[in-house]
Amino acid sequence: MTSPTADRPAAQVTSPQERWLRGFRPATASASVRLVCLPHAGGWASFFRTWTDLLPDTYDHRVVQYPGRESRMADAYVTELHELADQVTEALLPLRDLPLVLFGHSMGASLAYEVARRLQERGHPPHHLVVSGHGAPSTRRPGTVHTLDDAAFLERIRELGGIDDAVLRHPELLELVLGPLRNDYRLIETYRPRELPVLSCPITAVRGDRETGHTPDQARAWGELTAGDFALLTQPGGHFYLKDRAAELIAELLPRLALPTDLETSDDTRA
Repeated sequence: MTSPTADRPAAQVTSPQERWLRGFRPATASASVRLVCLPHAGGWASFFRTWTDLLPDTYDHRVVQYPGRESRMADAYVTELHELADQVTEALLPLRDLPLVLFGHSMGASLAYEVARRLQERGHPPHHLVVSGHGAPSTRRPGTVHTLDDAAFLERIRELGGIDDAVLRHPELLELVLGPLRNDYRLIETYRPRELPVLSCPITAVRGDRETGHTPDQARAWGELTAGDFALLTQPGGHFYLKDRAAELIAELLPRLALPTDLETSDDTRA
């Protein structure tokens, strides 16, 4: 988890795209793909800040900024995953100038799938969906971590590697992160898919080889949700393997996300 400091006053954020999508560099004229990352429970957009420098200039990199943190500190939490997916989808729909890749980690994986299916239903399916650190929605069971008292709740998060010990020792920082964490855990642990339509885009699932939150079979179940190509990639590490493996992960993903030549030149993808 990154330091929960606001990167921009909320009063300066006006459009839905500015409010929901954080960028860490201006898009270049050479950009041919838009990669949108959806963070884990309690996550901040700046968790993915380093990815911008690891991606080629052909990628326009954005990160979904959930309410109640960083530039949206004053915004009320969204307490239901389907509502959150609706709002993220509305923010993405106007951005159809580039093929879209969605990358979701942990809670963000289920959210990315729900956004992808909504975009597909609106006639604008993503180019690729990458789901990390999470089993397929069909394998999910109700969770109770969000009902624990603060001490037990934070200990569970610490075991997963989702919070720095320095934050636990700092009462003011802890107060800032506890609210978003508990809200997001409640959101994902009470999430129930309304239906599970198959996506037309390829899906790539990624998990750490020491992941304890789901099994390899639960990760492979993502393959049932695509009519396209599916692959399961494994990285060294636990649930938050990507904190230390961002460069290696991106290098492994880029060949899978590459656009076919006819897609790169098609006017349809830029309309």
